[in-house]
Amino acid sequence: MATMEEIVKKADLLGYRGEKREEYLKQEFKLLEERQEKKEEAERQERKEEAEGQAREKKEEAERQARKKKEEADRKERLELEKMKLDAEMKLLQAKIEAGILKNEPDGSGARSSDTGAKHPKLPNFQDGRDDLGIWLTRFERFPESNGWSREKWSSSLCALLTGRALDCYGRLSAEQAKD
Repeated sequence: MATMEEIVKKADLLGYRGEKREEYLKQEFKLLEERQEKKEEAERQERKEEAEGQAREKKEEAERQARKKKEEADRKERLELEKMKLDAEMKLLQAKIEAGILKNEPDGSGARSSDTGAKHPKLPNFQDGRDDLGIWLTRFERFPESNGWSREKWSSSLCALLTGRALDCYGRLSAEQAKD
């Protein structure tokens, strides 16, 4: 962009004198001023758009943070509800187990085998393809015998520990066969 000095030099080079020179300089100075105003306006507009963009980014970031906090709160609430649900299910199962064990005692004494002695290790599930069924069944039979279980309890415990083909075979047995 031309400066005022350059405009004056150009007027001199063009050979303008007097009124013509004055008119030329006014016109060029006016154009220079308009260009300067347009440039300043463009810079103001650019700063304004930049400020608006930054404000928009801040707003979006605040919204993202709020959304993230809400999602985290929702997740915590879901986990807490799930925990409460699992706790309730656990208590219900515990009550059912205790009621079932007390109800199934043949002599009506209500004593549980776990109350009469030391804690026993849990029997591992039968793993189809890894365990030998005959050896596993022998092990299973020795466990309830050594712990004084009544034979009526054996089938429900056996069913819970079988998997794969062994469980399929057990499922095909009649109710009487399964109890034996």
